[in-house]
Amino acid sequence: MARRTAVVQAFQFDPESDPDGEEVEEVENQRLQQDVSEWCHCGKCATMPTEVENICCLEIPQVTTRLREVEEQLPCMVDHPGLEPVCLNVYSLQNASQIYRADYGPLQFREIHRRYRYLSCRSFVSWCWGFLGRRIRVVIPACVVLRIRSEFPDEEGHYVGFKRPPV
Repeated sequence: MARRTAVVQAFQFDPESDPDGEEVEEVENQRLQQDVSEWCHCGKCATMPTEVENICCLEIPQVTTRLREVEEQLPCMVDHPGLEPVCLNVYSLQNASQIYRADYGPLQFREIHRRYRYLSCRSFVSWCWGFLGRRIRVVIPACVVLRIRSEFPDEEGHYVGFKRPPV
């Protein structure tokens, strides 16, 4: 009886290149030129510094799933009753800090509001997406980022936006 061996082809499931990709990128770069009311559906977003950050909570399926778990229809994720206890409560963030320390070591941020902003964003991602894995990042809706920044402001207004994962 002859044995058949499987042939593994590298990259067979990777997307093929799109020669018209420039056109797609051009369309995506329009939000920086648009009025926020053209892409924000919740009414609580503001224009963010980079194109990728200009996204409304109502455009992200994982966030709208959280919104639907509340009986009343909420217009925006910042109105969700779980946002404050999960992502903005300093005691929850102190607990998140201890969990982070156990998994990855101490946070390197000395300034407390910067530390809380970072932990708040991590908590929001964990709450909506679950564990993503190493170097997998998602964009947090502009309205939620603004709410986190208003709770834990930087005195000089210097904020770190979305960073793509290292390659």
